[in-house]
Amino acid sequence: MGRYGPRVPKAKDADPLERWRHFEQRYAEVVAPYLTGDLVTHVGEDVMVELASLRAKADRWRDRFFKGLEGVAD
Repeated sequence: MGRYGPRVPKAKDADPLERWRHFEQRYAEVVAPYLTGDLVTHVGEDVMVELASLRAKADRWRDRFFKGLEGVAD
């Protein structure tokens, strides 16, 4: 375990499916309050930035996973 938690593999060594799942889960956790209608009427800038970043990362890992299945190099 590193200084800030468990060691995360470098992007080139990471399992694309596992990373895709990780970022989808994080995105779902952050967006859930806004989708359930729990009286959330304002989204702060920091939350918007985090959601955009998580969505982009999840999409990149999804694409990398499917390209790997097709045998297409990055």
